[in-house]
Amino acid sequence: MDAPPSRRASALDRAFLALGDGAPDALPDVGAIMYLDGPAPSLADVRQVVLAALPALPVLTHELHGPPADVRWRPVAGFDVARHLTETVADGTGRTAVLDAARQRWAGPLPAGAAWELCLLRPSSGEGWGLCYRVHHAWQDGMAIGHTLQTLFSPAGPGPSPRPAAGQQAAAPSVVRFVRAVVTSVALYGGYLRRTPNGLGGPWSLSGRRRISTAATSLPVLRAVARSAGGTVHDAYLAALAGAVRAWCEETGRTPAPLSVAVALNVRRTDEPSTWGNRCFVRRVRLPCHESDPSRRLTGTVAAAAPLKSPRVRQTAQDLLCGSSEWLVRFGFPRFLDPRYGSFVSSYVPCGEDGSAVPARLTDILPITLLPPGHPFNICLTTFRSTAQVAVVSDTAVTGAHRFPALWQQAVEELREATAVSPPAPRAPADGLAGTADGRGTA
Repeated sequence: MDAPPSRRASALDRAFLALGDGAPDALPDVGAIMYLDGPAPSLADVRQVVLAALPALPVLTHELHGPPADVRWRPVAGFDVARHLTETVADGTGRTAVLDAARQRWAGPLPAGAAWELCLLRPSSGEGWGLCYRVHHAWQDGMAIGHTLQTLFSPAGPGPSPRPAAGQQAAAPSVVRFVRAVVTSVALYGGYLRRTPNGLGGPWSLSGRRRISTAATSLPVLRAVARSAGGTVHDAYLAALAGAVRAWCEETGRTPAPLSVAVALNVRRTDEPSTWGNRCFVRRVRLPCHESDPSRRLTGTVAAAAPLKSPRVRQTAQDLLCGSSEWLVRFGFPRFLDPRYGSFVSSYVPCGEDGSAVPARLTDILPITLLPPGHPFNICLTTFRSTAQVAVVSDTAVTGAHRFPALWQQAVEELREATAVSPPAPRAPADGLAGTADGRGTA
């Protein structure tokens, strides 16, 4: 059983739990939308799948309870899985109708008293169906969500969690960890106070309504581009993101300039439970959006993102999250998500390339990440089988933000041509998900 790391919720979990305090329109739910080909199962079929997996996913049967300074995990009294499972019949046929229905599920808050929801989405006629998983961010971060969905629906069942193991260090004495946490907090606050490159402008006049848009490209191409510069898939994704920001600035009448973004890091250790709570950290990376040459953008991004791979960076993040007093985490948390620290948040959730890691008929996985107050949009990369897909959650008041996925796709092609990587084999195009979730607040 994947037991909680501690009956007492971590300071980061408690910070996410309090995220909506004082902001009644805030929507702190995160999750994913999946689309699959073929005939849709019944809600009873989905219920049986979830019931069979609950022993491996006890986080779904627990709640966070207690005063703010002492929130603890405890089993939900009289847990009924039916409260968390819903079904929506989309008006129309095919992928577009299903994904439109999924988008509308994100319009409002989670059901009262429920920390998570799994909705079966099916069209009124024809094949193709979807699943929409939403969970309060205090319960799970992106990696925990990915592992939960893998446990529920992958043909091979729960596999190894994609967590960093290289460079993992033995736990230091608590006093040492506390001192390192204080030093880390001071350094972060110093960086927060420094004026950082921001080619997007701001502050923004935002609507509190979110829009979801997406685009996909070839994962082998992205990997080959990365290897040409000695980088990783994540590096190539960020380099294409720099190109997309540059193109978007030009389209919207802004001058392209270097841009600092807040990059989310998974710092969950291999000995920690894989589906409980939050083990994420944010590190600022300066993207060379001012570079007109794709090759220079790639090499510049690889260099700028190098600290993300440092075992020392991950260790100091662990010290801050797990070895420090709550006031340090509560002090740093709002600054991580302040647009003055990073203009937007970028994430990466790998979902497995092995055919057994995801359902055979799966064609889309759209991660829905947090859109913090004051941020115009956030962007998340997910990879599965041979697909690399970006999902952009943006505020509807940001002109042209829905263009980011297509511009990112175009920037990947520019990188491919600049590095002389062979094009991918032709495949049938898939329409992207784009539109507005007409609900107040941020997610």
